[in-house]
Amino acid sequence: MSSTPARASANCFGRGEADMPTDPKSFWNGKILGWEECRYGSPDVAPTPFERLAARLSGSLRSRLDRAVALVTPHLPGRRVVELGCGSGLLAERLMAAGAASYHGFDIAEVAVDKARARFAGSPYGTSVCFDVAGVGELPPQGDALVLSLGLFDWLTPAEIDRVFAVGREGRYFHAVAERRRSLDQWLHRFYVHLSYGHRTGGYVPQYHSVAEIEAALRRHRLPPCHVHRHPSMRFGIFVSDLPIGGLDR
Repeated sequence: MSSTPARASANCFGRGEADMPTDPKSFWNGKILGWEECRYGSPDVAPTPFERLAARLSGSLRSRLDRAVALVTPHLPGRRVVELGCGSGLLAERLMAAGAASYHGFDIAEVAVDKARARFAGSPYGTSVCFDVAGVGELPPQGDALVLSLGLFDWLTPAEIDRVFAVGREGRYFHAVAERRRSLDQWLHRFYVHLSYGHRTGGYVPQYHSVAEIEAALRRHRLPPCHVHRHPSMRFGIFVSDLPIGGLDR
């Protein structure tokens, strides 16, 4: 959902002609559905053996999805949920089934929002679930909603991260972030990103953040420090939230 210009040209796995200018909207319209299918569906749909291997090693993403639902479920009954970077709405039904009063998903990629809307056509949740195309810079204030994202921060500039906290400051937040650390897992991730698409996108690649950086953004909006949840199954992924999520490990 970043609105920052970047240099890339991508098909469903970010491959294309080097040094061709594009922006994140183009990147994600070309990438998101193929990426979701490989990471959360069948690795066999990936177009190359390298990508199929990467998809089969993505258990940390599936764990992140499941753990996110488990951690927020106690806080969902009666609460409005806003998901930023919702993709094709993989979380929406699970959050509604866990008790959320309503769900509103935003994503920069029209193809993802179109698929999400088709997925929920005729849904028993009716108008309690909706999806819209928007980048972070286009978001209005979200009132008292729980603002949630999984991996979105990895693609945002510091100013855009500030914007996320600004539009959600009257409610609660729960975000999955790639934590910057020295580890073999993170080195392998950097290597994969470079080989898969980073060498062609002019630097449009995921970023890693420290808890100190997140808390600096919170202070700028006079918000309290975050709770942090880590788990080995998520490798270098963490959750940061103002909810009292369990299993804290600072």
